[in-house]
This record gives sequence, structure tokens and C-alpha cells, in this order.
Amino acid sequence: MGRPKRLYPLGKYRLRIRGPIDTSKAYLVELEYTWNRQIVRKGMNIFVKVGDWNEKLNKGRGGVKASYGPEANRTNALLLGRVDKIDGLLAEYAQRFPNQITPELINDFLSDKPVIRQDKGKDFVEFALERLESDYSRNRIGRSRYMNGKSGMNIFQTFLRATKKGTYKPDSIYVGEISVELIDEYITWRREVKLNSDATINHSLTPILKACAYATELRMIDVAINARIQDMRIAPKVSLTIDESEFDGKSLNQEEFLRLLEFYMNDKEPRRKEFIEMFLFAFHACGLRVVDVMTLQWGHIDFDKKELRKVMVKTNKRHVIPLSDSAIEILKKWQGKRQGAKYVFDLVKEDLDIDDEEKLYRARNSATKCINQSLNVVGEKLGLKFSLTMHVARHTFAVLALNNGLSMTVVSRLLGHASTDVTEKVYAKFLPETLSSEMGRLSSELGIYKMPH
Repeated sequence: MGRPKRLYPLGKYRLRIRGPIDTSKAYLVELEYTWNRQIVRKGMNIFVKVGDWNEKLNKGRGGVKASYGPEANRTNALLLGRVDKIDGLLAEYAQRFPNQITPELINDFLSDKPVIRQDKGKDFVEFALERLESDYSRNRIGRSRYMNGKSGMNIFQTFLRATKKGTYKPDSIYVGEISVELIDEYITWRREVKLNSDATINHSLTPILKACAYATELRMIDVAINARIQDMRIAPKVSLTIDESEFDGKSLNQEEFLRLLEFYMNDKEPRRKEFIEMFLFAFHACGLRVVDVMTLQWGHIDFDKKELRKVMVKTNKRHVIPLSDSAIEILKKWQGKRQGAKYVFDLVKEDLDIDDEEKLYRARNSATKCINQSLNVVGEKLGLKFSLTMHVARHTFAVLALNNGLSMTVVSRLLGHASTDVTEKVYAKFLPETLSSEMGRLSSELGIYKMPH
């Protein structure tokens, strides 16, 4: 491995010698910096003979020998002070504006000129919002995307303030100060502090990435830095479905399911019984995912047709699920409890906006944790070898459906999988040798799992 590149250059003094050396001549002392193979020099208005010069003095920066005369010490102090000052300015600049040191900048420091920022002191959030406004005014983005972008930049300011990453103000940073490291910390903060999903984080990055790309065109951000920033979207996890991986074996067999029903019938804890009812409903509603149980509304239920019609949260696709008599029975029981309510089960607040990904993510985490903690206790009492969770209801439906001869195609459609290939890969070992496409057979076979009165 090679030596890591220094973030800023260090200065050295040289005698300005052109042509053959003349030992009787005093030469101009120059402060020299080398950066990106370019040399920048500045004369010090000090002249020294070759015999009175030593390049190893002043910590290897160069200085005059004692033979220079009574001014030797004062001259060395002056030289060392000057180079330390310039080095310090470059170090500070490199820390504040990573990867933005240029030969022109070094020359400005050597000439004691006020440093003019490439981004002209432009605030990044203001810059990003101007870009959003421009896209919106030209109909390149819709209002929803425009408002989401504004909200995202407000949260970015909150991040700057909370993590003390703001520079000239607690919640503000210049365009040229945007770095790969900063965006990486922002992603981590949204995931660990805001508890955002990867999809939500990617949405929040959109106005930031667009602003960085435009800033690069205006030469406010280095091309190499922008290239790395543009590659920082979170790649979706490679999985069979959005929330499923290879089947882990966590499903209830017939004997375990009957024990669960018996436990439910004898349980004296009201809230735990309700959680078990939700588990049973998820099972009888063709393995409905917990997030869709949680967000199920009475408007999604057609009691006359015995159907559930809902846009599934994970796939964002409308799904029609036939409801068994047991599922209808559970719904009618909750209908008596939830008169006038919006949501079927009391797992979320009535004013929850399911289109707000951040709020939905938090509500889902809270509800899932609450249900699964209670179901885990039930599983332990039943002596299960795995943790009982709401997702077990989904796996149990799929396994029992396949074991009872329902076709892979029908099971795939009932589960809401994108394709039969997904279902087959997850549950391949449960595919019976002889397939049946009759839904009626499944209904009769699963009648044994009807919820007791």
C-alpha cells in the first residue's frame, strides 16, 4: 500500500538560483509549495549567500546559518513564523473544505489576498431549495415532490443542528462544504435517529443529490466529490419479496395451531386475546402482512362479497383477498368493538396518514413490537421451538395451503407475490406432487382451524 496523500501541502524555503552558482552573490529566499504537481513560490524579500544557507534548518524548512550574521536568529524566526502561518491556514481550509485546495488558493494565501470561495459563500439548503423551486415552476416536478423536497431539506437542517455539523450557523453549511463524509453521516442519522426506512432515506437524498450535481456544473463542488455523492443512494436489499427471504421454517403445524386455539379460548388476558385474534385474522385472510392488518380500514371490507380490497403497503398494488367465514367472524366481532372507527384493529391512531412514510414506519415498528412481544409469550407457553410472531401467520397459511393441495399459482396470488417464481422459491419443499386448483377444497380442509366461540 502506498502512503496516503496529505490533505494539504507543507511549505519549504529555497534560494532562487538561476544558472551557475555564484558564491559571492546573495540570492532571494522563496517560500515554495508543491500541490498536484504544480509549484507555487513567493519571494520573502530576504537575500542569502549559498554558504550561509542550510535547507535542513527550521525543522527541515530551510534557514540561515550563524555565519549569516547577528540577524540570523531573528531571520530564522521570521521564516519559520511565516511558513507555520501559511501551513496553518491551509490545514484549517482543508478541514473546513475537504479536497478543495488548489494552486490558485495557495497563491492567494502566499499573497495575503482574501480567499474567494468557489461557491461564493452560497448556503447549501438555500441553493437546493432554489433548484427545487426552479424545477417546480417549469413543471419538471409535481407539487407533492416539491413539498416533500422542502420538508426533506428542513430535516437536513435539523441534522446539521443536532449533530453540530453546521459551519457558519448551527443549521447552515456552504455549498462547497458538502462532502461524502457529511452525506454518509446524514444517512446514518436518518436511519438510527429518525428510524427512517431505506426508501424514505433515498427520497430525502433526491433534492440533495440534484443540488450537488448542479453545483458541480457551476464548479462549486469538485467533480470527484460529486461522483461519489451521486453513488450514495441506498441499494435495495436483494430479496425474494420486499419483506420476505428464504423460508426459515417458522410455521405452525396442525397440532400446534390447535393448541394455539385452545390457549386463546382459555386465556384470561383481554389484550393478549385480541392480539391472537389479529394473528388468526392474518392467517384466515390468506397470510395478510402485519402492516396491512395494522392499516386495514372498514372501507376495505365488502361483507356481501366476502372480499378484502386494499392497496398493499409493501407492494403498492391493489390486492383482492377472498375472506373465509372465520375471517368474517373475526371482523364482525371487531365491528362491535370499533363502532365508527376508521381502522379495523386498534393498532394505530385514527389520524395516521398512511401516505406519510416516516410516520407509517414508526407506527409499524411500534405496533409490530407490541404484538410480537405478546405473541412471544404465547409461543413460550405453547412450547414452540421458535418465536411466535405475526409473520408466522403468513408462513403458516402458505405451508398449510400447499400441503392441502392448493396450486402454487393460486397461493402466489393470494399471498400477493410478484410472481409464482417467488412463491416457489420460498416454499418449494412444500409443493405437493399432485396440484389442485380448487379453492373450495382449501376452504373445507381449513375448516378445522375455525376460531372457537
